[in-house]
Amino acid sequence: MMSKGEKTPHVVLAAAKDDGQFKAVEVRKHEDTLEVLWTKSLPAGEQTWTAFAAACGITARPDGHDKALKRHASSVVGLDSTGVAFYRVTAPVVESQEMASIVRMQAESLLPLPPDQIEVAWRTTPATNGSVDITIAAARRDYLHKFAGSVRDFRPGRILLSCEGTVKAWQSLFAGGPGPGGGNGLARAGETRTLLVSIGLENTQMCLVQNSAVAQAAVLGTGTADLVSSDEHAAPVRLTEMIERFAQDVRTVLGSFGWDESTSWPLLVLSDGGEVMGRIVEALNGAGLPAKVSLPDARALKLPAGFRTQEIYQYRTPLGLSLMALERPSGALDLFERIVAEQEQEKTTTAWRSVLVAGAAAAVMLVALFATTYLADAANAQRWNELVARPDFDAARQHQALLKTVARHRPDVLELLTALNTGKNEGIVLDSLHFKKGQPVTIAGQAGNTEQMWAFDEKLRAQKDMTNVAIVNPTQDSKTKKIKFTITFSYKGFSKKDAVL
Repeated sequence: MMSKGEKTPHVVLAAAKDDGQFKAVEVRKHEDTLEVLWTKSLPAGEQTWTAFAAACGITARPDGHDKALKRHASSVVGLDSTGVAFYRVTAPVVESQEMASIVRMQAESLLPLPPDQIEVAWRTTPATNGSVDITIAAARRDYLHKFAGSVRDFRPGRILLSCEGTVKAWQSLFAGGPGPGGGNGLARAGETRTLLVSIGLENTQMCLVQNSAVAQAAVLGTGTADLVSSDEHAAPVRLTEMIERFAQDVRTVLGSFGWDESTSWPLLVLSDGGEVMGRIVEALNGAGLPAKVSLPDARALKLPAGFRTQEIYQYRTPLGLSLMALERPSGALDLFERIVAEQEQEKTTTAWRSVLVAGAAAAVMLVALFATTYLADAANAQRWNELVARPDFDAARQHQALLKTVARHRPDVLELLTALNTGKNEGIVLDSLHFKKGQPVTIAGQAGNTEQMWAFDEKLRAQKDMTNVAIVNPTQDSKTKKIKFTITFSYKGFSKKDAVL
């Protein structure tokens, strides 16, 4: 997570899984203009966040060839809110510490899980008559941990709720929002609540927006794939039934938000202006739901060549997330603050465990080295005594030269171990070290992922006493998913062929 002391970024990469696809944008802030540098999408299917990160060019190639990693001032990833529950409660105005206790108690009473399995984020509305409305977002901690681990290749500075990104996009980049695109009069003076509907390919996100923030949200498992057929003659009765059922589901969700026919809250459906969304909005109106479309407005954007205004709708969620990151602090519902802190602590613990294991191995190796050195020196001393006793002084001089050669080629193992363990070796655990005069030094170990392995490889290459560094046959353990590797290198003059005595 970005620290409080970090400056607001000017370039942001934002990624989200939306409409059955992974989508990402990179944007740059120019005063009041947002420049879209590039966009990328990948059908979700059997793909992973790791594969999408590689498609976006922000991971190293597995063959180890040099490839500059993309560097970003900040990156943000959106969490689909299908695994997040939203609640609205009312509480008296109290100090923030007491409010946190109230929120925790309310969440524990609403959710059917033990408190240690739930992560909660909350936000209050301005006080009215001595009380405040509280929006609570809650999710399973194991679900959040798994998601944070799956998106680690994006190196996110923040993980936000995708629904908040969608709302931010509507506010800034669509007609009807309170931002530059709000030209249709629906966000009129005094209006504080809007019902926003974002219909995707596989599901529909519904949000109650109050005072420019998400107050409640829900997801329906129905999308355009269920509501519209590419074949005009394919089961029209069934499609009509699906649309009617969808309208009823929308009405039910709106009722849970506090909406009824007497309210004046605008009901806006985000649209790319195509016929599909128009037919759905027409069907909602036919069911008694006064819905209107909200179309993309590119006045606040500088778009790349070939990027159409309609595509703002396709990339609405990552665009909104990027805006939130660019406008820090955003006051977003943050379910990941403690999750990320715990994972960072786990990394530190693992790193120390690696150092301890390496230290223990080093101690054993040093004992063996000292024993070998002692025996070698004792044998050399015996040979020297025998040579001194002989009149052949040249032989003695030759042996003196031999001792100097041994000293020159004897490796400083303690120095070598220190070099291997210096710096930040995140995720690296060394299992063994093999050395023999006249041969390359060989070390074996494992890394959490290929990126950590190549980072360790680069560190060794930077050592002036290590040359010809090479990774040999890295493999992934089928059970632990860790990368097992062997690295060979030449160390000082110890690995030269002429060092053999």
